[in-house]
Amino acid sequence: MRIWVVIVALFWAARSTGSHRDPAVGDAAPGSLGDAPARAPAFSSMNDEHALPDFASIRDVSAKKAAFYTYMLPLIREANAEVARERTGLLAMRDALLDGRELDAGDLRALATLERRYRLDGHNTWVARRVGDLLRRVDVVPESLVLAQAAKESGWGTSRFAREGNNLFGIWCFSVGCGLTPLARAEHLAHEVQRFDAVGDGVRHYLRTINTHEAYRTLRAIRAQARRDNATLHGELLAAGLERYSERGIAYVREIQSMIRYNRLQRFTEVRHSA
Repeated sequence: MRIWVVIVALFWAARSTGSHRDPAVGDAAPGSLGDAPARAPAFSSMNDEHALPDFASIRDVSAKKAAFYTYMLPLIREANAEVARERTGLLAMRDALLDGRELDAGDLRALATLERRYRLDGHNTWVARRVGDLLRRVDVVPESLVLAQAAKESGWGTSRFAREGNNLFGIWCFSVGCGLTPLARAEHLAHEVQRFDAVGDGVRHYLRTINTHEAYRTLRAIRAQARRDNATLHGELLAAGLERYSERGIAYVREIQSMIRYNRLQRFTEVRHSA
């Protein structure tokens, strides 16, 4: 019996690609700037050392891009580090199961907390599979991809939504007063572009959206395959899973991939993103 349990744990926890349906966000209204969850996760503000710089005042294109990278990279890496710490805990749980050990009460509480945070229903499911399903969601997004989308959606940090709402990703919200009303919003739409207290909060919300929303299941599957192959996470490859981020579909994906290549953004993806 013990051998059978270990085999099951190995199958579900190590593969980290178990299929699941995400009823909490699967029916969220799509948006031309991204399929964000209807309800934004609650975040405590990151302590941004400085407010968003006035990127529009930097006339030299190369200097503007360099300033954008300098400002955004610490925020992206801090947000990714938070996710990486959660993933480390899950990997420890996986290893315990592979060794034939049961998770203790503290582990199970932590597991339930992560399931709520990452919008998974772990009831009536094997613990090993719960860990595996979470590992597919609780993972970093490479800096190259985050930078490319932030630059694209915010005009390199110069858009109204970036300047007035600390929102560099075009993230929508759906309650009155939750953000800024788009000036060219169609009459039949009711969304706003979410306002954040700090740019770092917007980065964290973006990561949570990529890691939880049904629209980005393909991206997470590509990332999980890279993990199984012990490969570096390439933003250009993961961008193939962003077809539903924009109404432009595959054209948007190709533009993000082109931005990553042209600006050599993969150089910013840290090789320590492993496991």
